[in-house]
Amino acid sequence: MEKSPIKKVLQVHNRYVWSPGGEIAVLEAEAEILRKAGIEVDQYFVDNEKDVPGLTAKVKLAKNVVWSNDSLQKIRKAIQNSKPDIVHVHNFFANISPSVYKACNLENVPVVQTLHNFRLTCAEANLLRNSRTCQDCVGKFPIAAIKNKCYRGSLAATLPLVAMQQVNRWNGALTNRCNAYIALSDFAREIFIRSGLPAEKIFVKPHSTVDPGYIETPRKNRVVFLGRFQPEKGPEVAVSAWANQMPRDWELLMVGSGSMELSLKEIAKDDPSIKFPGWADPSEIPALLRSAKYVLNTSHCYETFGLSLIEAMAVGTIPIVPNHGQMPQISEVPKVGYAFEPSESAKLQELLQTLALESESEWKTRSLKARERYETHYTPQSDLNNMLEIYGKTILNYRS
Repeated sequence: MEKSPIKKVLQVHNRYVWSPGGEIAVLEAEAEILRKAGIEVDQYFVDNEKDVPGLTAKVKLAKNVVWSNDSLQKIRKAIQNSKPDIVHVHNFFANISPSVYKACNLENVPVVQTLHNFRLTCAEANLLRNSRTCQDCVGKFPIAAIKNKCYRGSLAATLPLVAMQQVNRWNGALTNRCNAYIALSDFAREIFIRSGLPAEKIFVKPHSTVDPGYIETPRKNRVVFLGRFQPEKGPEVAVSAWANQMPRDWELLMVGSGSMELSLKEIAKDDPSIKFPGWADPSEIPALLRSAKYVLNTSHCYETFGLSLIEAMAVGTIPIVPNHGQMPQISEVPKVGYAFEPSESAKLQELLQTLALESESEWKTRSLKARERYETHYTPQSDLNNMLEIYGKTILNYRS
């Protein structure tokens, strides 16, 4: 590959104390990919406070959600120290704020933001309300978010997010000051275009995962659910569809934990084919997925990306996903993955019973297609190529 003219990238990220995974894992993976390509990566991190005591501190935090001059000055200093070719923002909520874009403008450095969630158009960030998908605020004044107190069920917590969205549209920070955005799928890109972000500034770049290698090994009649047992993830859809309805030589592995664990085990108590092994160590996930024929996602929300889906396809395990958002695109339904009506246990049950009768040769053909899908779209090399192309175009547009 031709050596990149980009020498250094400054990553900017506001870490969530209450949920350290996800975005930070992607950021570190991208940093590793860039460093292996000979590109220096500096990082600027800020942590959200776990607790914000006192009214004065709460008012200050609410103000900083909308715009933080203190953060602006600190990021200017970080840019001066780093001297990057480009700044890559992964999250600015809650302390950094959209003022990060102005900091980059003042230092004459182009800036790109990865849109890991839908917070720029949805106060709740996941386009989800009452465990169902919701687009009531996309492209509109978010009166629905205010009325329904969408962020943490609190009007006081929701209003600063609504103000952040609206103020930074009106002042041009979101539309003019940020030079490029990275959406994780075509579906997400269309949502953000409808929300008012400039279409010409939004690129699509999916995540990647390290290649664990493809090994043809005998598979168990096993389906794996991999994730948190939280309402938005819909684990009850999986367990309800499976319980006492599948052939006894099949098993469902519910890998994870969360607030719904006891209720899920209650549904599954009379079905020994449903197992709850707890969380798996990341190092164990490839072998776990390689032991199964299918990986199951039952999320009620659209998800911004399904990392477990590409981890599964990397080892030839076939995704089963709800037919909404970007998951059918990621899984290349119907060529590779299968889809069912979102949140409908009965529809999922029908699909699972059909797949249990599928011949071994049919499964193997589709398994090879899953691996091919990974090799074509979701390898670290593909990720590097996409990043460098986006960085290059952003820098070129900035200088023109």
